[in-house]
Amino acid sequence: MKLLTEFNSLIPKLSGNSITLQLDNSSHLSHHPIINHIKYYPKLEWQDIYKFVLQGSCGWTHLLSNRNQEKVVQYLNDELNMASKPRPDDRLVDILNHETSLCRINLRLWKYDNLGKLHELWNLMMKAEKSTPKTTKIFKKHWKELVDLSENGFIRTSERGEYVIHQWMKIVLKLAEKIEKSSEMPLIHHSETYRTNYFPSYRLVNKNDLLEYMEKLASSNK
Repeated sequence: MKLLTEFNSLIPKLSGNSITLQLDNSSHLSHHPIINHIKYYPKLEWQDIYKFVLQGSCGWTHLLSNRNQEKVVQYLNDELNMASKPRPDDRLVDILNHETSLCRINLRLWKYDNLGKLHELWNLMMKAEKSTPKTTKIFKKHWKELVDLSENGFIRTSERGEYVIHQWMKIVLKLAEKIEKSSEMPLIHHSETYRTNYFPSYRLVNKNDLLEYMEKLASSNK
């Protein structure tokens, strides 16, 4: 697909373009998940924003489509076993999308705060996977929001990268309009800058399922 080729060809050019926010204190956007994410992780890059919107809209269904379930569970177990102690700025949950209620749960804090066993985390992940829509409909909606935020100057990039970023954002939207299944949207890794500064280690769960689980856990520990 030509669009996919264009998408991939621009990925290397995304790196090194700063992202800044231009919001006044009364802005209705102050609690928007994307805005909050940029505030908390100010060194993120555009590929990290794409990953944020994709995960929040489409969940992690691509993992099951690319690997069998046993391998996904084993990889999770390995990552939990290797998880380092929490960093000072770690937080347990990063909200991705209010519409799907998807969030990232930090594996370091899950492990060292003794929040549960492997199977309990896996159950939360599977609940999230089953409740997440399998189409690109929500992704398209929120990517359009991102395009609007950029075009209206709320989210800005470096002047030298502005043209490339805008072209890439349009290509992403066209891809989502052509692709129906969320699992077929292209995947990209976190930027090297994001990995170096924030050491991401997380899984996707549904915020409501997690809250229910945490309440039961708290009750059982009384």
